[in-house]
Amino acid sequence: MFDAPSPERAPAPGPTRLPSREDALPRAAALARRVSALLGLPVHLRLTDNRATLVSFRRLPEGVRLRMHHLFLDAPEPVVRAIAGYVAGEAGAGEVLEAFSHAHQDQVRRERRPGAPLRSRGRCFDLRAVHARLDAAWFDGRVHGVEVGWARRPGRRTRRTIHLGGYDARLREVRLHPALDKPHVPAFVVDYLVFHALLHADMASSDADRDSDDTGRCAAEHSPEFQAREAAFPLRESAWRWLLEHLASLRRG
Repeated sequence: MFDAPSPERAPAPGPTRLPSREDALPRAAALARRVSALLGLPVHLRLTDNRATLVSFRRLPEGVRLRMHHLFLDAPEPVVRAIAGYVAGEAGAGEVLEAFSHAHQDQVRRERRPGAPLRSRGRCFDLRAVHARLDAAWFDGRVHGVEVGWARRPGRRTRRTIHLGGYDARLREVRLHPALDKPHVPAFVVDYLVFHALLHADMASSDADRDSDDTGRCAAEHSPEFQAREAAFPLRESAWRWLLEHLASLRRG
């Protein structure tokens, strides 16, 4: 049991991140089953950390693909019913979800202020230069308007997971984890991660890429077109092998 901090020592609230995969998966599966039972349809649920669109869905031949902010993981029964009602088009369901999200707004992560430039030059890698080179070589200048930079350095603690990089479609930004800005990280690994994110940006512009979540983060699976284009990138497999071999040290920062 954890004691709550006294009011005079209470820290300022910081960004709330997605819960760990081990914690989220069983809770998400239970929530999907509850919504599925109410709709009478299979529900494929993906959690997001998107503050702009807390709930979205797409009807598919095999059921419903539902994207939902993690604050709904432990929603009470009336809110779960409202989620199903929202998918079914029931009047008033959206207002229930909006009221619930407003009451739990402390669980919605705070975004970097729009307009504040990303830091592209690190100690070892200049991501602006990497971006320009890859854009010219692979995208014919189509992604020149995407900003590429280093994410803010997280707190000094070891994590069980690490988000190495991704594309934010709302801000048109690619951010890489600062743990990659180290002398021992091969340049082809940074190149690959930037290329992967820029490929999402390029395909999203034509609505061809449907495999990133609502935060711009890359999903675990990708469309056949995405995979075919990515497969042409040199040293992709070598980059993945290096990342897997060094994942523990990257998590330590």
